[in-house]
Amino acid sequence: MTSYAIMLDAIGADADNIPATAPKVAGYVTGTGEIPWTAADWARFPQAGHVRIDQSPTLTAWATSADVADMETGAATEGTVIAQGLVRQDKGWWSFVYVSEVNLASLQDAARAAGLTRFQYWVANWNLDEAEAAALLGGDIVAVQWASPTSNPNTIVPGGTQTLADANIDISVTIPSWFAYKPPVR
Repeated sequence: MTSYAIMLDAIGADADNIPATAPKVAGYVTGTGEIPWTAADWARFPQAGHVRIDQSPTLTAWATSADVADMETGAATEGTVIAQGLVRQDKGWWSFVYVSEVNLASLQDAARAAGLTRFQYWVANWNLDEAEAAALLGGDIVAVQWASPTSNPNTIVPGGTQTLADANIDISVTIPSWFAYKPPVR
């Protein structure tokens, strides 16, 4: 894939570190303390695509309103992702799951076995560079997170001046149409 969009994500406490010009942003709608984004955090990005992440173990927000289920340690399990994915499919919704590349094949197999047909993935692999991440886009992979404060601490935030370590944000590449900004209809 040659065409892609950049997406930046952070916890709510660090949302202000994302440049207001970011084309896409991702933030949490669940969690406690500094994790969830506030309405003001989302409002800082009026012309960006918004991706809302549910990182709760039960994925209750994903079953009703969040865009992405977070499947990693401390968040949802594969079983919960599949169960809530079936709820979403019954509603006619697409399901998107953030998953480490090491767990991707298992989740893909489980989704197929459960009959989930509207299921796509935001894959995390911090051993890639931006071009390698972009090359993975397509098919059921709609986004790839390739840079984080720990994997690429000295990378400059796109559109900003801080490093990823200073800003405490992650960088992903996405299919351009996935949660692209849509201007309001007037």
